[in-house]
Amino acid sequence: MTEVLQTQKNIEYLVKLLRVYFQLDEVLKFAIEELADDEVVVEISQVKDRVRMVIQRLIQ
Repeated sequence: MTEVLQTQKNIEYLVKLLRVYFQLDEVLKFAIEELADDEVVVEISQVKDRVRMVIQRLIQ
């Protein structure tokens, strides 16, 4: 039973991370189109990449 609960928690965490990832995608698009600030774009991209890596680890 505890394995099922852990799996459920992992899935909930994965869903939250996916939401964050796609929200970062929207923020990144805004930064590119509206702000034209390369430094901000780079920082957002780095965070998005880190979130993607965590998502990949959870899926594996």
